[in-house]
Amino acid sequence: MQNQYAHVNNNAGHGLRYVLICIISALLLNFLPASPAQASVVIVTPSLLTEGQVSKSYYTALTATSTPSSPSFTWSSGTLPPGLTLSSTSGVITGAPTVAGTFYFFVTVTNAASDTHSKEFTIVVKPPPLTVLTTTLSTATEGKSYSAVMTASGGTAPYTWIITSGTLPSGLTLLGTSGYITGTPAKGTLGSYSFTVNVTDSSSTPLTGQGSLYLTVERGGFKVTVSIGSGLKAGETKVRSGNTLVATLRGGGSTILSFDLGSSPQISVDSVVQHPSDTGVRFKAESDKITVIELTTDITFPYYAEYAIELKTDPATIAQQTGSGWYKEGYILRNTAQSEIADQSNPGMQYRFTSWKLPTGETVSNRDLALTVNAAGTCTANYDTYYKLMLSSPYGETSISNWYKAGSTAEWSIKGSQVSMPGFFGIFGGKLYAVNPTGSIVMDAPKTMTVNWEPDYTLPFILIPLALLILVFGCYGIYLLLHGPRTKPQYQGPQPPPPQWARPVPPPLQPSMPPPWYRPIPPPPQTTVVMIGGDNNKPKLGPPTTKEQLMEKFGELLEKYGDELKGSTPSQGLPKIGIAPGSPKPAAPELSSPIVEEAQSNPDENSTLCNFKSKRLLRPVATKWKKVATKDTLLESGGKEDGDGIGGTLVVWSRDIYQEWEIVTCELPRGHDESHDRSTIETVYSLLNGITEVKVYKPEQELMPPKPHYTDSMPQIEVESYEIVTSDKLPPATTP
Repeated sequence: MQNQYAHVNNNAGHGLRYVLICIISALLLNFLPASPAQASVVIVTPSLLTEGQVSKSYYTALTATSTPSSPSFTWSSGTLPPGLTLSSTSGVITGAPTVAGTFYFFVTVTNAASDTHSKEFTIVVKPPPLTVLTTTLSTATEGKSYSAVMTASGGTAPYTWIITSGTLPSGLTLLGTSGYITGTPAKGTLGSYSFTVNVTDSSSTPLTGQGSLYLTVERGGFKVTVSIGSGLKAGETKVRSGNTLVATLRGGGSTILSFDLGSSPQISVDSVVQHPSDTGVRFKAESDKITVIELTTDITFPYYAEYAIELKTDPATIAQQTGSGWYKEGYILRNTAQSEIADQSNPGMQYRFTSWKLPTGETVSNRDLALTVNAAGTCTANYDTYYKLMLSSPYGETSISNWYKAGSTAEWSIKGSQVSMPGFFGIFGGKLYAVNPTGSIVMDAPKTMTVNWEPDYTLPFILIPLALLILVFGCYGIYLLLHGPRTKPQYQGPQPPPPQWARPVPPPLQPSMPPPWYRPIPPPPQTTVVMIGGDNNKPKLGPPTTKEQLMEKFGELLEKYGDELKGSTPSQGLPKIGIAPGSPKPAAPELSSPIVEEAQSNPDENSTLCNFKSKRLLRPVATKWKKVATKDTLLESGGKEDGDGIGGTLVVWSRDIYQEWEIVTCELPRGHDESHDRSTIETVYSLLNGITEVKVYKPEQELMPPKPHYTDSMPQIEVESYEIVTSDKLPPATTP
């Protein structure tokens, strides 16, 4: 409350002081002395000055009045807009403003009494008006890049452009910030286009200008440069557009052709250009027709050289080579000549390949021609003439090369220049001798040589009488055998044991299957020993004749041979083996069966041999892999539905592991003191293990056995069924 009262008191004090100041001022004015009266000058017109425009003429007159009236005035002013001046005598402002803007200045007028008066004026100078300076545009062409710029004057840059009516051709665009018209008139825009543009400046009070323009679009076209490749090394080719000849060019030359937009003409050249001076050389266009469009700027027609190659034989009449023709430069021409050509009209003649003669003159001996074509010419297959030499002989074996090169010397011969005579004389050594068993001849035509033979009867004349003599003595000997004295009865004392192959055979246990280690022992040959001569105890009268001596020696040889068949020489006093005249022939011993040998492995009281058996382990062996089963399967499904997997083959492989044993059987007499070294040795196998492996193969994979495998290091053999034994059938004795 005290503050409020204090504030009120302060306001009251201020108001009182203001009233006192006013009263004192009025009193002072009343008491001051009066001054003399002064004249006044007033600027009458205009109160507001007209606006100006940059670069435009400006005029404004100022007037003034004074009391007392003055006949003339003097004018002065502050800073006027650039380009304007004030007349000091007339008070007229004239000129042409150069700068736009709002300008403030004072004008002072003085009368004749030197009384002055000042007044502030304002002149607004506007920018110059906007005017579109561009009145025409350059002509545009369909499909061709176009650019034009529009300009304006006045206002304040930068300007903004806009089309207010009409349109530009399709493909052209007006850039509003720069006034550029750019783009490429589209096909089909042929014609004239009118449009109106407005331009606006960037002043605070924007100015605008307007202009009407015309743009003409001509029919468009395009140009194509046509070039001929440097491969056309000689001659000229004609260039055509459609069916119209437009140019004739050499290799490396070119020409420029113009076409309307929208067209697609076909440019063509000669497909083949013949060399002007060499008939074996020509030039061929890789492509002789090209269709161009408006986007095509240049095209080239490449050419390459071709050479004429002729293939023939020498002599030319024997055959005709195929493959003659034109070949591209660098092409590898391949041909194979026949190694031999028969002469159909003369079987005794033939032709054999020797070499190819190339166009360069070079020769090659390979029948397979591989010529890199780089020149025209002829490839000739050269053949030599061969003649056949035939050797005619009723006897012997010819040894001769049938064919000989013409002009060469043929050497001929027969194998065996002497042969036995056919028929009766040949039995007794009659011979035929070749008169001309060898020879030579120059082969200038097919030849036939005949071998002549002469007989030789020397041996038949000697052997035939001798044979007759032997026949007579033979008949006499047979007579003595049939009618001579009988031999004494054979000794019936103790007999040596029969050989092993002659022992009685027990009934077979398994007649259809031999024991695993059975190996048949062939029986000794069945031989009948015949005794020749009479009683050995009969005394001989007189010296023996030659015949008797021969017959005695022959009997001794037969007797010795019979003893060898028994296995040992008979002791003195045993009867000789033989057949007395009229006695029946002994039966041949039977072959021992597998069961007999198995029975002999167990000695019994009837056996005379030791028959000791032992075994020795040789090594473990394995059979080869065999396919036990094969089945189609799926390798994988790959996350797909059933049935979509990759097909494969599942194979079950099997192999057996055997132990290889050596079985030793002693064949010495029973109860012998020697070691068991006179023995027979057999090899048998006992099954150790069976291995089965399953392997899956892809469709294209070969069905190969499992590899590697831990059994691969074992020896691989083929085991026959009769070589396999079970462990209980092996002999109990084991040797190291």
